[in-house]
Amino acid sequence: MASTTATRGEEVYQRMRSDIVAGEFRPGSKLRFAMLTGRYESSASVIREGLARLVEQGLVLSEPQQGYRVAPVSIRDLKDLTLARCAVESQALRLSLEHGDLAWESSLVAAIHALERTPVGSRPSSGDPWPVVHRRFHEILLEGCPSQRLINTALGLRDAGELYRRWSVPADDNGNRDLNQEHRAIADAAINRDAESACSLLEEHLNLTARLLLERGLQEGFLEDSELIESA
Repeated sequence: MASTTATRGEEVYQRMRSDIVAGEFRPGSKLRFAMLTGRYESSASVIREGLARLVEQGLVLSEPQQGYRVAPVSIRDLKDLTLARCAVESQALRLSLEHGDLAWESSLVAAIHALERTPVGSRPSSGDPWPVVHRRFHEILLEGCPSQRLINTALGLRDAGELYRRWSVPADDNGNRDLNQEHRAIADAAINRDAESACSLLEEHLNLTARLLLERGLQEGFLEDSELIESA
């Protein structure tokens, strides 16, 4: 029974996470238990456990007296998040290049091969394979790092960035960016153990995503300067 409950809990958590990342719930919108238990055909306790995990990842906020809501998006937070990701992921990558063995290197080669052969969808969705392959590539980049705490921090920040990436894919695919080339350049520098180039390319990659999203967000109005997006 315990195993069945754990499996069900994982399934509900993954579905909620996929729906949030795919934009099924608007940033800032409230996540009411009555709606969630009906949507995922699950108990309130299972929903609560899934929400707690999403809070840890920065995808959901828990507010006293008010319950849960999808994390809002703002220009200020995106800039802060990007700054933190550049600092943490670069340090983890530097250590990964220093300590990664042949098995790590082989995994990275396989990951970039898979990423280059997976098309980027025009919009993220729960059935889109690219986000999964993309995330795995960035995870493997850091797997040689000997500090699990540093890796966990980097991946936690990447989880928080998923809400923003949900909007950035159209900007990534606007003809002014070659994602495969960006990822290939990072991978090649990592495989060659060129830490300075790899970290610099990674930071450029993260900053470009943020800049394109800011431009599009201000243009289309889903990001307002210093304002959070709230649900109606």
